[in-house]
Amino acid sequence: ACMEVLSDSREGGGDEDDDDFVDCVEFPIADENISVGALEALLSMSDAKSSVDKLENCVKFLEAISVHFDQAAGGGKAVSADYLLKMVCEHIIVAKVPRLNAELAFLEEFARDEQLLRGKEGYSLVTLQASLHFLNASKDFDADIFKDEY
Repeated sequence: ACMEVLSDSREGGGDEDDDDFVDCVEFPIADENISVGALEALLSMSDAKSSVDKLENCVKFLEAISVHFDQAAGGGKAVSADYLLKMVCEHIIVAKVPRLNAELAFLEEFARDEQLLRGKEGYSLVTLQASLHFLNASKDFDADIFKDEY
C-alpha cells in the first residue's frame, strides 16, 4: 500500500521536495511520521550510478527526514540521534528498497574520498548503515522499533 501511494505521487510529476504523507497499514507507523521526499531520495539511491550520486541521495534522505520532523515539531527543536535512527528505520521499512544492503556495501567499498566522508555524506552513510544493521539484527520490529519510548 505504501509503495502504491509513492508511485502515484511520482507519476503525477510531484516536486522532489514534496512532503506529503504516505498511507501505510502494514506496520504501526503513523502517516505523519513518513516523508514522501525522504522515501523518494532513498528509492533513488538504486538509480544512481556513482558513489558520489548515491551519497548525495543518502544526504537528501536524512535532510528530508530532518526537515519533516522539524516542521512537525514547529521548528527550532533538534531531533535526537536516537529518534533519528528510529525514523530512518521506519522509512527503510516503508520504502522496501531492493538490495539496500548491497547499495550500502557498494558505498562502503567505493566511497573513498576522505574529505567527502567527513561531512554530511559520511554522517548520512553511517546513519543508514547503523539503521540497516539494527533492522537486520532485529527479530521483532514491533518490540524493537515501534514500542513508544519517546
